[in-house]
Amino acid sequence: MNNISKIKVFGFLLFGTSFFTVCSAQTAPQKEALTSKSEVQHFDFDNMKSETISEGISRKWFHGDKGQMTIFNLDKDAHIPWHKHPNEQITYILSGKVKIKTIINSKEEFVIVSAGEVIVFPENVPHEFWALEKTVDLDVHVPVRQDWLSKELPEYLKKSK
Repeated sequence: MNNISKIKVFGFLLFGTSFFTVCSAQTAPQKEALTSKSEVQHFDFDNMKSETISEGISRKWFHGDKGQMTIFNLDKDAHIPWHKHPNEQITYILSGKVKIKTIINSKEEFVIVSAGEVIVFPENVPHEFWALEKTVDLDVHVPVRQDWLSKELPEYLKKSK
């Protein structure tokens, strides 16, 4: 945090609360760390049950309080239809290669993303995937995809091939 930001935060605390509250807030992070309501979670993707989305597409996923991680296994020619969501999506291609249609500079563009490459979709930016070869795709969504929390697949995934 730069000095101007620190001054703004301090000013807000000083004028927005009493001096006693400001002094208490300075020690709060230590106490908060000891009494966090979140629990540490440990997952093993290798032993996690895979969920079939459609022929040629499966996923394993988990979520924490603020984000989620998914591994998609895509057979060659698998297709995830055009969709968007209110979550940032970071996609890392672990192996294989995908062709992605998305919006770049206000127009539809195609991008090839290969093993070792990452693409980041801001919230509400539409995108569509085609697996050009057998692919393993690691996706991170922030915040948690609320549409994935029910047992029902989102409509766009029901249309996957």
